[in-house]
Amino acid sequence: MKTPRYLLVVLSLISVIAISIGGFTFIKGAASEHVYAFNCGLVDYKPTTLTQYCADAGVAITDIKWETWNAKGATGTASYALNQCEPSCAAGKWLFVDVNVELSKAVTHQNKTVLSHIEIATVDKKKFLPMSKSRTQSWDLISTKI
Repeated sequence: MKTPRYLLVVLSLISVIAISIGGFTFIKGAASEHVYAFNCGLVDYKPTTLTQYCADAGVAITDIKWETWNAKGATGTASYALNQCEPSCAAGKWLFVDVNVELSKAVTHQNKTVLSHIEIATVDKKKFLPMSKSRTQSWDLISTKI
């Protein structure tokens, strides 16, 4: 017994619609589950650089390699860079040290989960952050006004 042509067309349409709805639902779910970080007024996905002072970028966390990234927080390693600004910031020497990076304090911003706090610590516990007597530093990323 042969299947009528109209039945094949109807089944094909149902399949296409079901696949389209499933794909849309998957993509929407995946996008809404993304976790972001505040980065100088932007909402950024897994940034590779974060700055403490957005106006001059004189202190930066660069070359970030994320090891974990989720709504509970993020961890990774990076390079802490500080411009000495001597004799001027344009001609200043940059100082670097390897650090561990941790992002935390998830907030909701524009229906997105956004990490809003950073803590850094020198990888080598014997080294201090450049021009500091501390091995750690933290600040709120959201304070860089969005």
